[in-house]
Amino acid sequence: MKALATVLAVCGVLLVCLFGSSRAQQSQTFELAVCNMSDFQGVFMAVRHKQDAQKWQVDGWYAIPDGGCTFIGTYPRDAFYYYAESNDGGEWSAASSDQTGQPECVNHDQWFTEAGGAPCAQGQESVRFRLINVPANQARFTQTLTGKK
Repeated sequence: MKALATVLAVCGVLLVCLFGSSRAQQSQTFELAVCNMSDFQGVFMAVRHKQDAQKWQVDGWYAIPDGGCTFIGTYPRDAFYYYAESNDGGEWSAASSDQTGQPECVNHDQWFTEAGGAPCAQGQESVRFRLINVPANQARFTQTLTGKK
């Protein structure tokens, strides 16, 4: 438990360095960072995010360091979806019963950018992305992936 607290403290320092001092302000965008605090290694994430008020885009794969954090990007507010998987069997997706989950096509073998939607092209698979709502007063948001093998 002490090791986890140390890792979280280091991630907090890293995020302050990446993003500067925290000051609550409302803006049209938010910065997204992701931390892997799970037992799984080799984690990669795909993100479904707004391009503008009406258009969404899906892209991946962002490498999330084992036991660490990384900056993903700056996106229009106020929500995003994600799907993540690891090289050793971990998966973070919306449950089939999750009404807010969004099916999207991903290519497991290479970087991809898609406008979103179905049907999936050859070489792609439909997976369920989880919805995350970002609070209006939060300019920086960190999603933490957890889980045990």
